Amino acid sequence: MTTYKGIQGYMIQTLASDPTASENEGRMWYNTTSNTWKVSVAGAGAWATGNDSARSGTTDGEMSGTQTAGLYAGGYAPAPTLSRDETETFNGTTWTEVNDLNTARYAAWMAGTQTASVFASGQITAPSALSETWDGTCWTETNNIQTARHNPGVAGTQTNGLMISGQTPTPTTACEDYDGTSWSTGTAINSARYSGGGGGASSTSAIFAGGADPSTYYLQISETWNGSSWTEGNNLNTGRYALAGFGIVTSALVCAGYLPSGSPRDSNDTETYDGTSWSNGGDMNTARYSPGGTGGPGGISSGIIVGGNGDSGLSRATELWESPKYSAKTVTTS
Repeated sequence: MTTYKGIQGYMIQTLASDPTASENEGRMWYNTTSNTWKVSVAGAGAWATGNDSARSGTTDGEMSGTQTAGLYAGGYAPAPTLSRDETETFNGTTWTEVNDLNTARYAAWMAGTQTASVFASGQITAPSALSETWDGTCWTETNNIQTARHNPGVAGTQTNGLMISGQTPTPTTACEDYDGTSWSTGTAINSARYSGGGGGASSTSAIFAGGADPSTYYLQISETWNGSSWTEGNNLNTGRYALAGFGIVTSALVCAGYLPSGSPRDSNDTETYDGTSWSNGGDMNTARYSPGGTGGPGGISSGIIVGGNGDSGLSRATELWESPKYSAKTVTTS
């Protein structure tokens, strides 16, 4: 008689209690106490509602930092305000207004921590080349980016950043590196586009997905950067632009966005990336496009989005992302 051990070359363990689910994803065992077969599986990540931003509804603002130590700056609001200069911090529960940007603008690039960030590019009445650094108290103007643009992709930190493509006002493939002082020409991305989502730990590791170009406003394209070249990988499941995103090349997330058709056009979809493929994640509570978002320097264990626009108008809503929860599931046979 053929045995499982003979086919696979190993046996399933028998255990008196279940092991830690998060450390044993995909593993199967037999629980001798409950007399059941068990397997560890990861459920979908989920969004929880947080406290609203202290400002009025804002779209195209930017975030840096983490879910429990975040920084939110800039954005757009209806006339007569238009470009916004407000800055807020978030401690995981409460938003607090702090010192404003020197120059109000929206759809910019922002990276770093709650106490050390850089805010660059954006839109005023035209694409901006301005760059400002944050020291935890005040914004200080620093060296301009090389090519004025808005809606670029973001990766890295205040001292090791990467600005990805954007609109100049036409979509560009041009990327720029930041060393904490100056901006320099980086390696161009393969597909010119703006308003995509993604993330990355530094100027040598990034992912950028979705976005818009003049011919297709709802792109599914996904590209990764390894410090030497951009490589096109598996597409998003749903093409869209005006996304939020965070994470690293092996663990990234995009959410929200503007959809190509149907009603509503604003999206509450979430997709996660494992280094190879995009998978549908838990839906957001409030559909929107162009929110600010950040997850910190790691993967997608936690994150935050705030603001944005949608069918219901400008938003000040905050949502908090928690990573997939692992659990031991009983295996039934028939």
